[in-house]
Amino acid sequence: MNLFDDSIEKLRSFLERKRAADSLHELIVSHKTWPAGERGNIVLASDTAVELGSPEQESVSFMVWTEKCGLIKNNRINLIGPDISEKKYSGMMRSLPFGKVVLLKLKGMDENNSYERHRQIDMARYDLNLKGYMMRAASQYMREWSRVSREAARSGFSFAHLAGALSAIYSRVEFVTGVEYIFVTSSTADVRSLASLGTTVEKRINAMNKMATELAFDCNSCDYTEICAAVEGLRSMQKNKSRLMS
Repeated sequence: MNLFDDSIEKLRSFLERKRAADSLHELIVSHKTWPAGERGNIVLASDTAVELGSPEQESVSFMVWTEKCGLIKNNRINLIGPDISEKKYSGMMRSLPFGKVVLLKLKGMDENNSYERHRQIDMARYDLNLKGYMMRAASQYMREWSRVSREAARSGFSFAHLAGALSAIYSRVEFVTGVEYIFVTSSTADVRSLASLGTTVEKRINAMNKMATELAFDCNSCDYTEICAAVEGLRSMQKNKSRLMS
């Protein structure tokens, strides 16, 4: 199934531009376990050191996947902008724009299971439970808002810890074979550039969801007709759905 391979190539081009501008930092996922949070794991505004992607800031979060070898660099973090623990915590809350992309290498994806499997890996992020880190909101509009507590910031919590915890969750999914991350905290403009790439991804996900959940559909009146026609994986799903309905 090929739904996002060209989007991943565009993400690679985005990263290469940042590398050329000496703005890209490549890190390795940390496998040092960060303590789990208590039940509820709430980080109040008064106890927040770093806020990522708040409503006052630009924010984007999305996921892409591929079965193609070589497109995903497993255990790699691509960081553009300051890390959570990069600057010594001064006692005042920092609010940063936030971009997050999870790139997954999968196996065994086909026209029959792509929708359910996509839902499974998309929901996996809600299993995250880290002391001092709270995902306050993750909306359907590809936005994510999270907080890091003062204690966690002072203790050195970083994107490597966040990525490590996410990788531990994804490793429990039998069809996930690799994970790579992009985190952007540099500027509103950089997050918006990432969001423009995510718009295409969102449309394809919406088309897949519509195709999988509607018992009957009319391609001639569908808003996603052009998208499905242009994407190999969606064409395969469309043919399979039509065959099942005939």
